[in-house]
Amino acid sequence: MSHRRQVALVVEGHGEVQALPLLVRRILAERGHTATVTKPHRIQRSRMLSELRRAVSLHRARVGEDGLVLIVFDADDCDAGVAAGGALDVAADGHPVAVCVAVREYEAWFLSALESLASHRAVCDDAAYEEDPELRRGAKEQLRDRMTEPYRETIHQPAFSQLMDLTVARRRSPSFAGLCHTLWQWAGDEGHGT
Repeated sequence: MSHRRQVALVVEGHGEVQALPLLVRRILAERGHTATVTKPHRIQRSRMLSELRRAVSLHRARVGEDGLVLIVFDADDCDAGVAAGGALDVAADGHPVAVCVAVREYEAWFLSALESLASHRAVCDDAAYEEDPELRRGAKEQLRDRMTEPYRETIHQPAFSQLMDLTVARRRSPSFAGLCHTLWQWAGDEGHGT
């Protein structure tokens, strides 16, 4: 039996401000956990490291001792492990802080479960993506090529985050699987398996 704790989010993109709380709640609900997810604190990528410590300190006070501050950003062309380690070095000081880096972009998570998005009016009925979604940059462009309208982060990220098949995304995207396992572990569920 889990109790409702809080998750505070620090993100880099406008789309994640609406999308990531939905996704976090869905991931936790898969294992029967609930959490209050605060409105994300957005920091532009160019200022991420310089403003991260202040943002984390602010949100740590809001979520309390058993809450979690979760930092999520795109790796782009950086090594995800190095990027996550750098952010964790800046932000962590003994309190629960987690860093999850989307390889290479948040949209790669959508590509990993693209077939499950075909029921959305903006996605082509036969949409599929057979390649490794984390292999190279350009996930937004690949996604756009499989849509019936222009991709807009603030509109499509929340909708797709609510609709995507989480099990398929975990199987095809190691960085998405890492996000899920981080949340489950914090909630007290080791989360092994899909």
